[in-house]
Amino acid sequence: MGPAEMGERGRRWCLFTCAGDRSALRRWGADDPRRRWDLVLGYYGDSEREYAELSQHADFAFRDKGGKYQILRRLMAREPDLFSRYDYVWVCDDDIEMTPIQIDEAFAITERFEFWVAQPAFDPSGKISHAMTRSVAPRYDYRLVNFVEEGVPIFRRDKLDAFLAVYDGSLTGWGIAYWYVNVLRADSFARFAIIDRVSVRNPHDADKGGVREVDLLQPTPLRVRDWLEVKKKHNLVEFPHRVFACCRLVPEMEQRDVSAPGRRLDPEFLHVFPAWTKLRDAAGRAHQASRRVLRGGI
Repeated sequence: MGPAEMGERGRRWCLFTCAGDRSALRRWGADDPRRRWDLVLGYYGDSEREYAELSQHADFAFRDKGGKYQILRRLMAREPDLFSRYDYVWVCDDDIEMTPIQIDEAFAITERFEFWVAQPAFDPSGKISHAMTRSVAPRYDYRLVNFVEEGVPIFRRDKLDAFLAVYDGSLTGWGIAYWYVNVLRADSFARFAIIDRVSVRNPHDADKGGVREVDLLQPTPLRVRDWLEVKKKHNLVEFPHRVFACCRLVPEMEQRDVSAPGRRLDPEFLHVFPAWTKLRDAAGRAHQASRRVLRGGI
C-alpha cells in the first residue's frame, strides 16, 4: 500500500517500527481492520520470506539497514509527506510485547491530554533499563515526567519533526532519549508522560536468545563514544529523572485529576504540585503558541 491509500482511511495515529527476524509485531493486531492506527514497517533483516510475511501486516513496508531513528530519518527524507496526516507517531521497538487494546489505549490517552511525548510503562516482569519507567499501576494511571525511553516514545508529530530537524543520524541508540528530551525541554514543561494504565513488556535479552540487535549493529562502547561526542557538540544534559505529578484518570477521561492533590497524590509529591502547576500553565501557553504557528498565525 502506498502513502495515498493510507490517507484515505483518515487514521490519525501511526505506529512506526523497524523489524528483524525476531519481532513481536504479529501479536500487535496489525491485521485487525478495526484498529485505529496505521503500521509503517522498516525491515532490516535478510530473509525475503520474512519480509514478505511481515509486509502483509503493514500499511507501508520498506527495507533498510541501521538503527530505528536512522531508518526513520531516511524514510522521512524520501517520503516527506508520509507522516503529515498523523497527529501522533509511536516510534516503537519491534520486540515489545503488547496487545491491540493496549496500543489503542496508549494512543488515546496520549492524544486526550495532548502530551508531547509519552510512553507506556514497563511491566516489572520484563527488562527495566530506567527505574522510573517501571509500572506503578494500579496505584496511578499516568505520571508527568521529564524523561521517556527511546524504545517506545509516542511523539506528537510536530515534536517528532522538531527532534528530527536536529537529529543527524549519528546515534544508533545510546543517548537518543536525552537528545530529544533536551530539544523538547522536557525538564521545563510538564508535557512528557509515562502511562501506567498501559503496561507493556520489554523482554529480557535472555528471552531473545541473549541477542541484542543493536549490539550487532554497533558495539556498546562505540555507541557510548558517539553519545559523548554528540553531548559535547550540542551542549546536551543528562539531567536527573523527575516525576512532576502522579495522576489518576477521572471517568471518561474528561480532565486530569490534579485539582485535589491531597486526595490523589502521595505526600512525597505534594511539594512539587505548585511548581508543576506553573509548568503546566507555561506549557499550555507554549502549546497554544505552537498551534498558532502551525496554523500560520502569529
